[in-house]
Amino acid sequence: MAKPLTDSVVSKLGPERGQTGWREVADGGSRGLRLRISSAGEKVWAVRHMIGGKRARHTIGAYPAVSLKVARKRAGDYLAAGRDGMSAEQVDARAKAQVMTVAEAHSAYLAAPGAPLRASTLALKKGMFRDHVAPVIGTRLLRTIRRGDVIEVISKVSAKGYPVQCNRVFSEIMAWLRWGEQKGYVDGVPSLRKRRVAAGLGDLTQDFVRLLLLTGQRRDDVRLMRIEHVDFDAAVWTIPAAIYKTKMDHAVPLSATPLGIIRRLTGDRRTGPVLAGRSEGKAFNGAGSALRRLRKAMKHRAPFTLHDMRRTCRTTLARLGVDEETAELVIGHVPQGMGKVYNLYDRLDERRDALARWERFVLSLGEGAANVVTLLTGTGK
Repeated sequence: MAKPLTDSVVSKLGPERGQTGWREVADGGSRGLRLRISSAGEKVWAVRHMIGGKRARHTIGAYPAVSLKVARKRAGDYLAAGRDGMSAEQVDARAKAQVMTVAEAHSAYLAAPGAPLRASTLALKKGMFRDHVAPVIGTRLLRTIRRGDVIEVISKVSAKGYPVQCNRVFSEIMAWLRWGEQKGYVDGVPSLRKRRVAAGLGDLTQDFVRLLLLTGQRRDDVRLMRIEHVDFDAAVWTIPAAIYKTKMDHAVPLSATPLGIIRRLTGDRRTGPVLAGRSEGKAFNGAGSALRRLRKAMKHRAPFTLHDMRRTCRTTLARLGVDEETAELVIGHVPQGMGKVYNLYDRLDERRDALARWERFVLSLGEGAANVVTLLTGTGK
């Protein structure tokens, strides 16, 4: 049986005469712990353990940076975790997550192995984090980040008047948070797609309801939205005059959440309906079913229609301080007297700000105890 190692013994151990490659010295003072010694005299701690009935070996760290005492502590942790089916990598990730800040996580994400980023892309990602994320949540612990923190960052970007940047920052946050989840640094990604009154509906139906609510547009305009009508870079959805009620093109600025939903739904597709139905090339056709399910879910409330979401959006914009003309343009009502002189991009920045305020308002309800049912029934005054 191997004898327990001591600091003195470990410091004196070296390669044997004629040794090539690595050799291992067992530590009798800690089950599974080994000191690996190279022919060049390098010393590295490793542990042999079982995970779910399978043998595994994990490198702990180099000596003397990792002392005998620390190596024994980590080896014990790995063995205990292995009995619960947890790998050493998962243990390391959990330990790192306890002290990793958001800024440290973002740096690790950019340096992670994979396809190398172009210098311009890397500079863009670093700039977005430095200018918009770091000042708000950069020093916070990654494991403490919640939906409210993401909303806080996006709201501050929106308040600066950077609508397109707002969506880019949101996408970047989601990307490195998902990376953190894969690495085991966070338990789940905080999502702005939190289930509300749409709970119990199918995924596509939920996305339809969310787009309907957050864009303030008519039911069929949302249902028949096409990919080629969305400018992802400018974050604008243009409804063509040929299918729009006013017979004029209508531009709808897309705030972070709707744009994120559309990106996810379309993936690599470049044409066709955003809300694709079961038949190839056909749009979603479950609006009636969505209404029936929502009514059933809110049976304690007065009957409502899907159009009430649009009506409530318009009413609430006024409560949020949006001027009358901008609020009317948001929902596609051409102010009296404008007629044919209506410009597709009239007050576009103001409309974008209005819908960003509306999104923040809706998301804030999801954060608190208030029920979003009020929004859907159109009872808000």
